[in-house]
Amino acid sequence: MPDKIDKAIIVTSSVAGALAVAGVSTKVIGFTSAGIAAGSKAAVIQAGIGSVAANSAFATVQSLAASGLISTITLMTGIGFGVCLTYIGITLYKNLKKSSS
Repeated sequence: MPDKIDKAIIVTSSVAGALAVAGVSTKVIGFTSAGIAAGSKAAVIQAGIGSVAANSAFATVQSLAASGLISTITLMTGIGFGVCLTYIGITLYKNLKKSSS
């Protein structure tokens, strides 16, 4: 049964993975640090909205992308995810080594 540290690593890895996917997804959709990418899905959404209301979800995501925060979050969660996976790999290796001895 996993101990508290193992559970914490699993939760942290899950959250980091979700944040990394969200960060990458916003770029794929078309939210960039230079604004909405021409011809992207975000451009189609914006055209459908018309005048984007301040503090709307669309405006908030674009603000985060323009500030570079999404890129930073994606990078940091990727690093965190890598550290967690490394820990999990080392733990599994040690447990397998113990059980085979």
